[in-house]
Amino acid sequence: SSPATATARASWSSRSAAAVAVAAVVVAGWLGWQELWAHSGDRPLAWRDVTRETIAEPLRSELQVFRSREALVSHLRQGTSSVTLSADLDFDRFDAVLISAGPRSSSSYRLEVVRVTEERRRVVVTVRERTPSLARPGTARLTFPFRLILIERRGRDVTLDWEGRP
Repeated sequence: SSPATATARASWSSRSAAAVAVAAVVVAGWLGWQELWAHSGDRPLAWRDVTRETIAEPLRSELQVFRSREALVSHLRQGTSSVTLSADLDFDRFDAVLISAGPRSSSSYRLEVVRVTEERRRVVVTVRERTPSLARPGTARLTFPFRLILIERRGRDVTLDWEGRP
């Protein structure tokens, strides 16, 4: 091959290497920004559990945020026709956050909200699922463990962190 072809190949190869290096720096910068800034600065966020005033059977494992009573009731009615909600849910100031585990085979399954934290770009709800044990096997029946909590409306995405789940 000619010297011009070899020079063109070397020039193209060095441009490709430079492009890959720039892309790697951009990706590393983005990941660093996400971890160090966007998902940092967390502080506790006040919340109120209204599960005891709620009768429902959410059908799947999920996290849903509702900004109106009508949307929440409509969603919960997909699982059962009888839905009861607390009368004092203030949707003008608060979002209702539904965390459900889906169907379970024992009455000993339950969900606990460990904490709610506000980061710069999101709100994180940390939940732990309690399972049956030899000491607490519960009754064998179909259950639908869930938590319904109220958090002050922040205008941020709400994400779920299940402790103990992969």
